[in-house]
Amino acid sequence: MNRKHLRTRILPLAAAALMVLGLTACRDLDGGLSTDDAKECVQVELDTTYKGDFAGFVDFYSNVTTQDARDQHDAQLEWEIYNFINTFGVSSWEDDYAAAELSELQMHRAKQLYDDVYAKCDYTVVSSNKQEDGTFAVKVTIKPMNINTLVNNAYEDGFAAFDEKFEAIMDEVRAMSAEEQAEWYTNTYVSEYYDTLLDILEDQIPDIGYLDERSIVIQVQQSEDDSLFISEDDLLNLDKLIIDYSLS
Repeated sequence: MNRKHLRTRILPLAAAALMVLGLTACRDLDGGLSTDDAKECVQVELDTTYKGDFAGFVDFYSNVTTQDARDQHDAQLEWEIYNFINTFGVSSWEDDYAAAELSELQMHRAKQLYDDVYAKCDYTVVSSNKQEDGTFAVKVTIKPMNINTLVNNAYEDGFAAFDEKFEAIMDEVRAMSAEEQAEWYTNTYVSEYYDTLLDILEDQIPDIGYLDERSIVIQVQQSEDDSLFISEDDLLNLDKLIIDYSLS
């Protein structure tokens, strides 16, 4: 059986329905939003979303809890795993264009691994300036992480034993009924594939490096009810820079 993989089939980040970001959280800002407030807003969003540092988020906003911050971070982990699986995963038995799902235990492990990956994020909130339209332009510099390139480079050797094992039993698999093949593929092949893939991911984390520094401007605005807003497009564009998906 040829491996039915989805490598390089990453879906557009604009489809990031899993991202839950604190864009409408309120804070009592007497005298309106300042440049320092706008800068801090972006800082606490990044620290919560990527590094799981919730204290600043809860202190900055007046209407959020630690659980809200935790949910935001967890949603980002799930989204990153979704991207990872759509890049390196195998397709489901039923649909060649949909990635097979991780088991509950594998998802738990993947979240722990991406916590370790995100802990190595390199971003700096550099400056904040008020614009003529009343919004604030906050500059962020990012050094994209090369974890996916490392996984890609280790992929062939990492799967050598896996490939050898399953090639040896292909005659047995071909002799199965269609129903038996489907069950075997989902419960055995996919399960061991993802265990192997996560092993490869884990092995690369200590060696994470960085691409050249990039910069992005995040727009922060305050509504009449003092809610703070960051454009979803800005956050998605920033997210694309945290981890490099070019595999180059």
